[in-house]
Amino acid sequence: MRESIVIEGLSKYYDSFLALDNLSLKVKKNEDVALLGPNGAGKTTALKLLCGLLHPSSGTAYINGVNVMEERERAISMVGTMLETPEFYPFLTPVETLSYLGRLRGMSGQGLKSRIEEVIKLVRLEGWAKVRIGKFSRGMKQRLALAQTLLHDPPILILDEPALGLDPRGMMEVREILKKAKKKKTVFLASHLITEVVQVCDKVALIDHGHLLVYDSIPRLKRKYRTSLEGVYLKLTEAAI
Repeated sequence: MRESIVIEGLSKYYDSFLALDNLSLKVKKNEDVALLGPNGAGKTTALKLLCGLLHPSSGTAYINGVNVMEERERAISMVGTMLETPEFYPFLTPVETLSYLGRLRGMSGQGLKSRIEEVIKLVRLEGWAKVRIGKFSRGMKQRLALAQTLLHDPPILILDEPALGLDPRGMMEVREILKKAKKKKTVFLASHLITEVVQVCDKVALIDHGHLLVYDSIPRLKRKYRTSLEGVYLKLTEAAI
């Protein structure tokens, strides 16, 4: 299986509003692909459909060859997801939260305990591991969300604005985590932050108003349009208005 993610003709209507229009693309194993576009372009809708949280109006999607719409639980078992603004029970600590989420994933015992320690260290929450989450800032919750995404060591990561709410140092640390992950995982992330995308991803799928405008590697896009990725973004999204 060369493709980790296959999306075929996905469309989604909210009543009469077309949020996503016939999206098709393939993400190869261990590729890092950004779903790039303005706010309201359809990025989050696409990720929710891919994770089985929404039912498409038409089309389908596959995770490692498993049809998400027909075998959602099996497909999602291979994915670590972080969608929209993360929220956790405020009366629990990160250790308690990750222990609970790990057990839901079928993890247990010393293996779960060791993995919790690993991911907490990875996202730099060691000093807050036993502090109630109700005291956390938005950025700290974002770090914890990334920890739970990585907890079961999935081969595929699907992330919606992973650096949202983080200060510059936090954004840099998230980029470093994703750079490490990309050596052995497929990363599919939605963002409107071009600097984040350039430093983490190999390819870009640029969408606007629910339409796929272009899907290619960042170097080829730069050569084709003879400009930076920001220039490509501005040129194509302006043309789509």
